[in-house]
Amino acid sequence: MEREGLEHVNDELRAMYEEYLTAISSGELDRAMGIGLSMLDKLLKVAKDTVLTRITTPAAREAALSVLSHHERALSFVRGAQEAVGSLPPVYSIGVKEEVLEVLTSSINGLFSFVLGALVVIADIVAAASTREIG
Repeated sequence: MEREGLEHVNDELRAMYEEYLTAISSGELDRAMGIGLSMLDKLLKVAKDTVLTRITTPAAREAALSVLSHHERALSFVRGAQEAVGSLPPVYSIGVKEEVLEVLTSSINGLFSFVLGALVVIADIVAAASTREIG
């Protein structure tokens, strides 16, 4: 991914995260869950399409797959909990939504750091390889 693409993904995810935090702080838990799910989906897509496709070393690829698997399980949990919350009385659903948002926030933060770190390393390797080819 080129630098412009990296910056675009970073800017887009940061804007979504700001919106996510705003929804949480204003008590719009359903909206926050929707935004958070979209973020986690996007992060997983970027991780699979951009990061994972560039990892060729088997051990590194296995480690990356393990990280992604953890976040995919978190995404499945959040989706299942979101569906289950619909049948709960409001007095109970708020507590469940808050717990779901904790899982979602943790997963978003972890995966965002993983993806951004990996993209920075990939960009550096590509730049170094280009410099060697020119020189």
